[in-house]
This record gives sequence, structure tokens and C-alpha cells, in this order.
Amino acid sequence: MNSEPTGSSTVKGTRGFELDAHLAFTGTLTPEQARHALRGWTGRIDLYGGETVRSARVTGPLDADATRALLRAGLEGGTLRYAEVGLRGFLRSADGVTDWVPWRRNVVLARTDVDGVQFESGVRYVLE
Repeated sequence: MNSEPTGSSTVKGTRGFELDAHLAFTGTLTPEQARHALRGWTGRIDLYGGETVRSARVTGPLDADATRALLRAGLEGGTLRYAEVGLRGFLRSADGVTDWVPWRRNVVLARTDVDGVQFESGVRYVLE
């Protein structure tokens, strides 16, 4: 029996950079209150905690001006205690599993210096 190798095609994933933001609330919130507080954020939102939420992670496409406006509103309005935000590298397999590339550098800014967040690739900005 002559068996010819069947062609196999490698399904490649994607790689690139996207918004990665860790947002800490000033107090504990219910999941509903946290979702309401983050209503302007786009992308995937993961809440940390069960019935009491203290922080959240937002990942997805970046709109730099909108993100700065949301950071400013949250930090100056008293909703957010601090934020870690940046344009982070990722490797996403074809089946949807994402591996995050480590941050290359950290930049610590005052809470009021939201305009200092430049969204350079691989740089995490900490606003506290």
C-alpha cells in the first residue's frame, strides 16, 4: 500500500501589542458597581474578586486619547486608587491562548500626570 503524506498546514496565531491595564479601585465594589465604574472601557474586562471587587484588568485594542480620558476621570474622580497601564506585547495561538511578553521597562508617574502616559510598546506606566 502506497501512502502519500498528507499536506499539513500550520495554523499560526497572531502577535502584536495591545492595551493592558490593571485598575485598582479606592474601595471594594460589587461586580455590578465595578462594571458600572468601567462602563467606558472597551476590550475584555476581568474583575478580580468574587462578591467584593478591588481591581480589574482591561485588555484589548488601544485608543490612546480615550484611555487617557478614562484614566484621568477615574483617578481624579476618586474611583481609582492607582493604575498600571501600557501597550503590552502578546503572542496568541490559533486556539486563543495568549502569552504575554514581559514588560521591558516601568515608568512611575504621579496620579495627576496622565498626559505622561505615551503608550510606548513594552513600557508599563504606573500612576500612583
